[in-house]
Amino acid sequence: MCGFCGIIDLREGQEISQATLRRMTSILSHRGPDDEGIYISKNKKTGLGHRRLSIIDLSPAGHQPMSNEDGSIWITFNGEIYNFKDLRVELEQKGHRFKSQSDTEVIIHLYEEYGDGCVEHLRGMFSFAIRDEKEERLFIARDRLGIKPLFYFHKNALFVFASEIKAVLQHPEIVREICPHALDCYITFGYIPAPLTLFRDIYKLPPASVLSFKESSVLIKRYWEPDYTGELYGTEEEIAGHLLNELKESVKYHRISDVPIGVFLSGGMDSSTITALVAEETGKPIETFSLGFGKDDELDYAKSVAERYRTNHREFIVTPDAAGLLPEIVWFLDEPLFDTSIIPAYLISRHTRKHVKVVLSGDGGDELLAGYQWTRRYEFYRQYKRLPSFVRKGLNRIFLEGKAGTPYGTDLLSKARRFLMDTTLSLEDGFARRTSINPSLKNELYSENLKQMLKGYNPLDREMDYFDKARVKDEREKMLFVDTMMYLPDDILFKVDRMSMAHSLEVRVPFLDHKVVELASRIPFDLKIKGFTSKYILKRAVRDMLPGKILKQRKQGFTLPFGNWLRRELKEEVSSLLLSKELEGRGLFNVNYIRHMIEDHTSGRQDLSHRIMGLLVFEIWARLFIDRRTDDIPAFTLGDMI
Repeated sequence: MCGFCGIIDLREGQEISQATLRRMTSILSHRGPDDEGIYISKNKKTGLGHRRLSIIDLSPAGHQPMSNEDGSIWITFNGEIYNFKDLRVELEQKGHRFKSQSDTEVIIHLYEEYGDGCVEHLRGMFSFAIRDEKEERLFIARDRLGIKPLFYFHKNALFVFASEIKAVLQHPEIVREICPHALDCYITFGYIPAPLTLFRDIYKLPPASVLSFKESSVLIKRYWEPDYTGELYGTEEEIAGHLLNELKESVKYHRISDVPIGVFLSGGMDSSTITALVAEETGKPIETFSLGFGKDDELDYAKSVAERYRTNHREFIVTPDAAGLLPEIVWFLDEPLFDTSIIPAYLISRHTRKHVKVVLSGDGGDELLAGYQWTRRYEFYRQYKRLPSFVRKGLNRIFLEGKAGTPYGTDLLSKARRFLMDTTLSLEDGFARRTSINPSLKNELYSENLKQMLKGYNPLDREMDYFDKARVKDEREKMLFVDTMMYLPDDILFKVDRMSMAHSLEVRVPFLDHKVVELASRIPFDLKIKGFTSKYILKRAVRDMLPGKILKQRKQGFTLPFGNWLRRELKEEVSSLLLSKELEGRGLFNVNYIRHMIEDHTSGRQDLSHRIMGLLVFEIWARLFIDRRTDDIPAFTLGDMI
């Protein structure tokens, strides 16, 4: 796990600046504190930088950027290739010779053997850049699920790329401007889907994609995506056995390391499964780490798993003053994300890094096996539609006609109204309503200036495109496909990567081994949600491995009681930021409406904590990355580099 960057500058009379490349590399030091390296080609048209977090082959032989024997191919790489030993044996049989024990060198020889097709042989999480000096081209790639990030800027003959946006911004010719379309996506979804970023002209390479830059031209191709059209046949017991065996193999691969490994144990179904599998595969006590909020958390569930497997278990409690870390957290995020779990994710990573360098997590299980509420609720809607039509029409007249509750109200009438509204919608429209902001709220929130910039643009078109592209045997699987293509890489994995790498901690996700994903996509949907039981087939697979209360608990998620904090401890701070002259001066939002949002939330009339959190994170981000205000974040993090 590392951080890397690079510049290809083919403009006449231009050369790579070593100082710029070193600034780019230096600002990624948190991703790789163990080693640093740069490569600049003889003609000074290519520059690669790397920061290393040593996990595989801790010797100097693993230094990057790394080249092949004749120096014609150079690579800078972030991630882990779990099947690198198997690939090495195959490549040696084909005549390739190695000088290190690293997985990085395996990619070089795979590229020599298979060209761009090298990515299809890789089992792991990765992003990398290869400079082929003979072909005079740059080849960059990202793993299938988007676990590892990759950003780029391209303008004419200049191409700049890095593991994080803040490194791309170190190039002096890149202007810091907000992309209005990305801002609309952020407010709509709470995250920014690829290929957009909140910076105009800086893009994400989408998951499962490769990019070629040659003669000033960029070509992007997708090489993999989930396919739900296959059928996994067998009894429930047989299918559960297949899933368990695939997870066991994935955990075995994900444990490959030359440093100690731990497990994030939240107490939920997925992290408990990974803990059980690692403990059984290891055969001795393992390190586990949990985080709670003092009440209404899953610590008791985590303890029950830790006790069963006699793990070396450590807990950490989050208090409201943790919100003071938001400027530092947003600095590491690079882009705003209104997911309250960024704070606990940051803190658990900081806590865990004191003990281990690598940790496994249960991320990905919800997307694979239908664990999210918005997916499970669709089953309630299907059952509701079986009621006689006169009953449904009567309920609709009572709750949907008139004003029997506000869209974000916390009372039972409002909740009933939202439920009945969803029953009248198509699968796609209902999913969009559950996973995006109310359009009427956006209309009130946006300034006239922003509305003009967005005229004709609808971020939901991106979500609908994925619904249209999904290859499924059951229409409900479209929801899993959309989550896997958007929410998983651009919210969940985005958060996990930034918050862990802020502390030089590598997080591995066994559920997202592509072999597991491909198997899960073939499992019938009726075994993922059976009745109203979500992730049914996983619970069937591990029922003998986990305490009974783990199998029966409701999903709680890794989120803070942020709504309560906004009404009490954070009330004044939020108002000072969101009702400020700085925010008003950006000309993007209606400050009077924000004032009403804050009043409605603090009074308890509506629960707008998620939206207020989004605006708060955006304003902190704008001050750091657009205004470049270093007084809002600890100087030791920023120095003079923003």
